Amino acid sequence: MNITQASKMPGIRQRMSLMPGWTTEIVICAPQKFVWEQVTDFEAYSDWNPFVLQAYAQFEAEGTICFKENLKQFGQHWIKAQFLSIDLPNSFVWQGHFGTPFLFSVRHSFMFESINEHQTRFTQVHKNSGLLIPYLAWRGVYCISYQGYLNYNQALKERCESRVADL
Repeated sequence: MNITQASKMPGIRQRMSLMPGWTTEIVICAPQKFVWEQVTDFEAYSDWNPFVLQAYAQFEAEGTICFKENLKQFGQHWIKAQFLSIDLPNSFVWQGHFGTPFLFSVRHSFMFESINEHQTRFTQVHKNSGLLIPYLAWRGVYCISYQGYLNYNQALKERCESRVADL
């Protein structure tokens, strides 16, 4: 599913299909450690990331991350989450919630897989839970969020590949 800004609201089936979460993946022509460094330089997100406009993190297990997402017609909002695990330079996971966890929780995993010394597979896994999930899916929030993470991946690819070429 690829939703453009010019397209109309996706059908109910398409909106509800994202209710439990989604996975995005992109191959980046840059070494794994380099991609890791770009993703974990949270304060630089405002320089390149079209979806996560700002981020501040205490990047350690049980540390926190605060970030501002751009959900287009649903507005920009801050999320505060906690790092559950960090396995340098392979993966990290954070979990956050809105209000109380039973209303809305999200768990997001970032995985960096070295394909070879010059290519990395970057994967994001996003899992939703809570009472508000069907309502948010019905409204189309997850379609916008999913597209936001696809845009994040593409911007990351462009950033990494242009910077590696300059080295």
